[in-house]
Amino acid sequence: MTPTIITPDQTDKARQIITLMIALDPEAQGHTLARLVAATLHGGPGTALERFASSGTLESEAALAELNELRVPLEQEDWIDTLGRYILLNAGARS
Repeated sequence: MTPTIITPDQTDKARQIITLMIALDPEAQGHTLARLVAATLHGGPGTALERFASSGTLESEAALAELNELRVPLEQEDWIDTLGRYILLNAGARS
């Protein structure tokens, strides 16, 4: 029998951190924030946003396509804008 490890849900904490970073310091909207947003919004294992969140490897075109398909609550729309800007500014760059 394999032991089950239960970890606490950090979704609310991630939302708070993302919202604060976006509101307080536009300069902080860098790599770490982009990966945190991608980790919170990705559609599951094997997606470009999940790969970026977990490894830092950015497949710009695939990530943008996934981002365009996302539907989020109004209060998270700036998350998509922030991540989209990061991807566009870093398209072709190695992460």
